[in-house]
Amino acid sequence: MTWNCKHIANAKILPRIHHLLTEAGLPIPVICTPEELLGNDSEIDG
Repeated sequence: MTWNCKHIANAKILPRIHHLLTEAGLPIPVICTPEELLGNDSEIDG
């Protein structure tokens, strides 16, 4: 869980993180904001 949407929970950065971890044979963690974790994402809910 992170509030850092500029560098970590960023749709343009996450694919690169996933690629690097996959190449290194490491598990990919779920990276999300507190709102996403709690299900309070008002953009999805409408």
